[in-house]
Amino acid sequence: MAQSGTTAGSTAGKDSRNVVKSAVGGVHGMGETIRGTINGAVDTAFNDKAGEAKNRSIAARGVAEMQDGELKGHGDGAHAGAVGSMSSVPSVDGVTTSRTTSGSNRML
Repeated sequence: MAQSGTTAGSTAGKDSRNVVKSAVGGVHGMGETIRGTINGAVDTAFNDKAGEAKNRSIAARGVAEMQDGELKGHGDGAHAGAVGSMSSVPSVDGVTTSRTTSGSNRML
């Protein structure tokens, strides 16, 4: 009898990872929905049409993440890399810059 290369244990492990990934996607989606909705309300209050459109998109992407449990595209405000590898530091003129923390996990 030929073996397929998978065992019940490896299949169960993959299933468990998929359940966790789906749950994380759903929770992240909820957070994105809340963030987009709140920030959109602020933009509406200040009559910022570009901000309203951006935040509607964020909220819609969050709803999609909650529905299918998969993380969607990112990149609007988050940095790439490990947690704690970078921090955003506002400069004197109000422009935000990033710098590394030399491998430590502390915020600057």
